[in-house]
Amino acid sequence: MKEIKLLEQFKKIDVKYLFGVGILALLFYFIADYIISKKEDKVYFGVLEIDKINISSELLGKIETVYIKDGDYVKKGQLLISINNKESRLKVENSELSVKSSENQLQKKLDGTREEQISSQKEIVKQLESQIIQGKQNLIILTSAYKFSTSNLENKKKIYFDTKDLFEKKFESQYAFDIAKLNFESAQNQFTTAQNNLENGKQNLIALNAQKNAAEDNLRYLINGFSQRDIEADKLKIASSEKGLELTKIYAEKNTLTAPIDGIVETVNLKIGEVINPGIAAVTMLDNNNIWTKIYIPEKLLPSVKLGQKVKLNSDFIDKEYDGEIIYIASDSEFTPMNIVTKKDRLKLVYELKIKLLNNDDKLKSGMLVGVDLGL
Repeated sequence: MKEIKLLEQFKKIDVKYLFGVGILALLFYFIADYIISKKEDKVYFGVLEIDKINISSELLGKIETVYIKDGDYVKKGQLLISINNKESRLKVENSELSVKSSENQLQKKLDGTREEQISSQKEIVKQLESQIIQGKQNLIILTSAYKFSTSNLENKKKIYFDTKDLFEKKFESQYAFDIAKLNFESAQNQFTTAQNNLENGKQNLIALNAQKNAAEDNLRYLINGFSQRDIEADKLKIASSEKGLELTKIYAEKNTLTAPIDGIVETVNLKIGEVINPGIAAVTMLDNNNIWTKIYIPEKLLPSVKLGQKVKLNSDFIDKEYDGEIIYIASDSEFTPMNIVTKKDRLKLVYELKIKLLNNDDKLKSGMLVGVDLGL
């Protein structure tokens, strides 16, 4: 009988003990959840993005050699693509000949005039007159091409903005918008090329007229004799020809594309033998030194953040904390973007912050989700 009573008392104590332990566990759970919730409230999530650089040519030409492939790491100044530079080489050679010609012209004046020199100079004048006629005809063609590219640009511009308006109103597809944008950009490039060609044609005609006038002056001087001032003028022409040679060499260097930064080749967009157009990306590079993400914070936190403020970034898949810096704070609020991953979506009006990753070790990649702790 005594043993039964002790057993009943023990059961009562055991039930009370278990009940107390349960209450404590529940309390601990709510406290832990509250702490974690508060901690998560300080973390904002964004997707990492990386700066891309599109490398294009300033000249129209055919690709001769491609030195890199997708995924290659390249150093600043490294050769990427070379364009067929036969025309540039000829221009350099022509400029070198121009320098020698100017030097010879001066020497002839110093040596005196002979009859065959007068005949030769007459032939030069005749050739320049023929080139001027061709230049005028070419200018008519270039003017026509420029007018067409201007009209085409206006047409593609209107189509682009009309399509964009319809796309933003959900009346047009993404594909149609992309096509309209591509056509508009292509028309811009064609316009720029036509404009440059027309300007070059005009400058070429001006240069030919100047050469013809100079050749006619030289012919008169050969017939009538030269003064000391004429000799000095020829020395200046030599200096001008040397500058022209220097410019053509600079122009020739544009036939190669080099890496503007240290980075990774994302895509090589053109192949050997394809024609490269000015402004069209031949190579797309990724700038590993410029990885960043955007986060969106409520208005109440805006006074607590500032440009240059250091923050912490982390990923669920990497056991390491990274340093970041606030490099942009939006001046206007906006509704939370639909494509932004947020932990909680309690506030609709938010402000955009751009965070730059400071100490990437190549483990964090573009497209990864990271948490940003503002340390507030």
